[in-house]
Amino acid sequence: MSDQMSVLGLHHSAYRCRDSEETRAFYEDKVGFPMVMALELDQLATTGQDIRYMHTFFDIGGHDADHPNYLAFFEVPDRAEDDPDELFKRRWGMDLHFAIRVPDHERLHQIRNRLVANGIAVEGPVAHGMVTSIYFHDPNGYRMEFAAEDAAEKAEMAEHKRSAHENLSAWNRWKSDKTRYKSA
Repeated sequence: MSDQMSVLGLHHSAYRCRDSEETRAFYEDKVGFPMVMALELDQLATTGQDIRYMHTFFDIGGHDADHPNYLAFFEVPDRAEDDPDELFKRRWGMDLHFAIRVPDHERLHQIRNRLVANGIAVEGPVAHGMVTSIYFHDPNGYRMEFAAEDAAEKAEMAEHKRSAHENLSAWNRWKSDKTRYKSA
């Protein structure tokens, strides 16, 4: 019996941006995700802290109109202690990325062609076995991914799902072996 909670999928994933208009032009005009909200706010809802910021949302699609998925950004100007360029260099590396599922490899290639036609450098397609992906960077330095699966890739993903807990247990055993962990 599974204790998995019932969810409807991604609502949004939010990131900092350097400039809301630059980010809008990239995602709406070049990538093709319509901006659906731009909220100018002056207080953090979670802490009550006074801070003026712009919060934008882009519709990245979804399985139905009642449950769209959004990519969101915060622009917080005039905060030297939060210099986005420095944050990106220190904390946001190649490993941090946002992956968006597309229906098939044909659509993946169409998206790649659109990005390239709009002057965006694209890596891939890269066949990972369980998914095929293309990668690119937005103007904020974030690494973005579009991913598609064919029947063989879906079968490989199903195998990964079956072995997920076993693989994590093996990893944890490896880490707990201090000698092996220090020598790796």
